[in-house]
Amino acid sequence: MPPLPFMASSPSPAPRRPPLDACTGLRFFAAMGVAGYHFYCAPCVPNAPAFLDKLLQAGFTTVSLFFVLSGFILAYNYLGEQGGLLGTVRDFYRARFARIYPIYLLALVVDLPLFLRVVAQTEPAATPGEVARICTATLTLTQAWLEVGRPTWNTMAWTLSAEAFFYAVFPWVGRWLAQQSSRRLLVVAGGAWLLGASPMLAGELASWLGTEGTASLGGRFLYAWSQLPIHLIPVTRLPEFVLGLCLGLLFCRRKHQGNESWRTVGLLATGAVIATVIILLPPKPSSLVQMGVLVPLFALFIWLLACGVSGRGLLLATRPLVQLGGASYALYLLHGSMMGYALALNTRTFSLPHNAVALLLVPVAVVFSLFLFRFLEEPARHWIRKAPRRASESRALG
Repeated sequence: MPPLPFMASSPSPAPRRPPLDACTGLRFFAAMGVAGYHFYCAPCVPNAPAFLDKLLQAGFTTVSLFFVLSGFILAYNYLGEQGGLLGTVRDFYRARFARIYPIYLLALVVDLPLFLRVVAQTEPAATPGEVARICTATLTLTQAWLEVGRPTWNTMAWTLSAEAFFYAVFPWVGRWLAQQSSRRLLVVAGGAWLLGASPMLAGELASWLGTEGTASLGGRFLYAWSQLPIHLIPVTRLPEFVLGLCLGLLFCRRKHQGNESWRTVGLLATGAVIATVIILLPPKPSSLVQMGVLVPLFALFIWLLACGVSGRGLLLATRPLVQLGGASYALYLLHGSMMGYALALNTRTFSLPHNAVALLLVPVAVVFSLFLFRFLEEPARHWIRKAPRRASESRALG
């Protein structure tokens, strides 16, 4: 029986495109943004300066940067010029599993005692069936489809559940997008941006209409649409990923590099605008600001950085930052658990201020993530990706 098309090996795989080292370095700062948000306590001491306080409280928005960057990099690495997938679907899924699951599983093991403590303290109490459902969903990367507000096994694991959904649809969505013209890709990117912001806009409009307005059919629809981010998290975050896919495809098709100096100025200006928006607005930007304002700015920043800027990508493409970018995934998944243990230890021993504990933990978390990247994440990834080759060699020898 001949192999199915999606299982067959690619007859002539296209050469891999050169790595975008500066984008890898950017991942470290995106991970530090999320870590800073979870580490920092605004009312606690020592207080950060006002501008830094605002930036730290907006750190959660870099999750959107991760989602856009994920789409961009997958399009760059896996979509061909003629609209096909580079390699097979099976190879793609194996590569994605090898990339995310070893460290993900370790992060769950590390977080398990903290999760069990949260389960024991939850009100109303979690039933054994609910705990089993949460554990099963978390292990299978489907927990983002569950009810929010209940015990969570690892603070950041929900984002991997959304990523798993993106990976599931990528071979089909990505190939369809790759077959579209550049003009249509721009339309799809703009549509994805508007669609992603629409639940927040619906919520704002429903609030403006008030109780009487939301009693109408149109008002009830607006309210229901505004609740989608609560009940269908992976679906409502998909537009950010699709925006990244469109951006990555347009990047691969670009014909003119432009002037590096102007790109560098544009990158610095974009970063300044992002910081200014965060500093001028109230702490913790709303979801509407995040999707409506910051996401397109993140997309522009990624584009300019990938096209190339001065100073080895303003240092982001240097070896130390590329290494830190590689280790950012472990840092991203494990920082919450490490902070939980550090605060528990501090309560029993040192009694240091919360933010002092956070400052001391940052270098420890970074070094630990580098260790895991070097000695666990990369070896496990290579071992899983080479498993089919080992199996075929064993059959040949047998």
